[in-house]
Amino acid sequence: MLARSCAPLLPLIDRAQQIESHRKSQFRILRSIVSSSAHLPIGRHFSFARLPINERLPEVFRSHLPEQTYADHEPFIKRVAEGESDVMFAGKAIALAQTSGTTSASSSGERYIPQSEALLRHHTRGGLAAMARLLRATGTQTLNGQVLMLGGSTALVPNDFNIPVGDLSGIIAARVPTWLRPLYEPGLDIALESDWERKLNRIADRCAEQDIRLVTGIPAWCMMLFERICRARNLSRVRIAWPNLSGFIHGGHAITPFISNLREHLSPNTHMMEVYPASEAFIAIGSRSWTLADKHPPALELLTNHGVYMEFVPQDGGETVGAESLESGRIYRILVTTPGGLVRYQLGDLVEGVAPGFIRVAGRIKTRLSAFGEHVEGVHLDGAIAQACQLTRCEISYYHVAPKMPTLANPVGAHEWLIEFSHPPASVSVFGDIMDHYLRTHVIDYDAHRSGGQISMPIVTMVAPGSFHRFLSASGKMGGQHKVPQAWNDRSFAEKIFSANSHITEDQGKNHV
Repeated sequence: MLARSCAPLLPLIDRAQQIESHRKSQFRILRSIVSSSAHLPIGRHFSFARLPINERLPEVFRSHLPEQTYADHEPFIKRVAEGESDVMFAGKAIALAQTSGTTSASSSGERYIPQSEALLRHHTRGGLAAMARLLRATGTQTLNGQVLMLGGSTALVPNDFNIPVGDLSGIIAARVPTWLRPLYEPGLDIALESDWERKLNRIADRCAEQDIRLVTGIPAWCMMLFERICRARNLSRVRIAWPNLSGFIHGGHAITPFISNLREHLSPNTHMMEVYPASEAFIAIGSRSWTLADKHPPALELLTNHGVYMEFVPQDGGETVGAESLESGRIYRILVTTPGGLVRYQLGDLVEGVAPGFIRVAGRIKTRLSAFGEHVEGVHLDGAIAQACQLTRCEISYYHVAPKMPTLANPVGAHEWLIEFSHPPASVSVFGDIMDHYLRTHVIDYDAHRSGGQISMPIVTMVAPGSFHRFLSASGKMGGQHKVPQAWNDRSFAEKIFSANSHITEDQGKNHV
């Protein structure tokens, strides 16, 4: 009788236990990082020795230390990159992870994130946690075939001080667990390849006839590979080439706009797992696997017990909170404090709170569209274009959104969508209407600016097939972890895309609506 009367309280008790678990895990991690690095230059710079190593630590940590950027850490990173020991963490750097730089300011150039042994263990734990969660859904038979990891070049080039430098995916690939190495594709030799086109062709030659059962990578680049595999075997769908493919681990870019394309290639029973890694830290993994029959991926579960301390700063103002205090629907900036020596480091990402310990990626701080005060996040752009694709039965390869500023001839601004369609809609005008309706429904400020006449209907600009690849190739950022940002608050990326494709004739190229 008592058990029955308490039954309605069980979800609340469970939620309270989860919140407490997030709080305790994060406190333990912060205490460990502060204690172990207090004597190092990075710890002395932030006066770690003065912080209380008790339950007040998170509160004092937030109130006494301001948010930090790459520029704030750069003097310490330079010392680590020059081979100095015991600066940001104990010992020397194992490697420097070169970030993609797609959302860096033009003057900042590439960024290099030092990788300590503890930070690399953290990255590995995150990847294995995602794989384990996926295997619970697919079954261990997924490991009876090959695992294809599509990432950047694994070639690491020593800098002048003999510190290996390269993509994080390459650094991690060199540390693939012994038990996984016999299953790993495309093999160490092809993984070293830096020429992206040549790499895709070599993977297609090697893997087209193999029993691939699990694929990992950025959705856009995986779609490129799927097309190559199909051409190599004269097939229409990659699932025919790889009938036992049962798992797909995706990250690095929102998958929502690519779902219709993936439905064409993959079996509806393929289990998907979203991951949220960054060069600085592995932030979260999917709370469960999902399939392409679902409308969108489930929320991501923060890795609060994996060695990195996380804080969340509300974009609309208010107090910085921990994972245990995230509110549903609220947008936050992420700060990380890591065993790699980063302290309250602003990742540059925006996330949407779902529940304590759970988030969705909402885009990048710099890719937030608000040239007119409309405050449109990346998650809204993805949702708008995904709904337009679904309702018009079309498929896209890439997109980028830029503001179209008012002029004397046209005194009302707009969003211009540069879209590369793989299967265009019957009516581009209807496509634009659907996106506009979605944004007006989901973004209050966008709707207010549309109603007030500050911005007009979206401008949909169809660009020729291969336009985005030509832009990335011209920028030296083809393949791997590189990608075009969803949006930018000025036209710098849009004009570069047009410039890289200026040789395309008008009837091959852009069409406006």
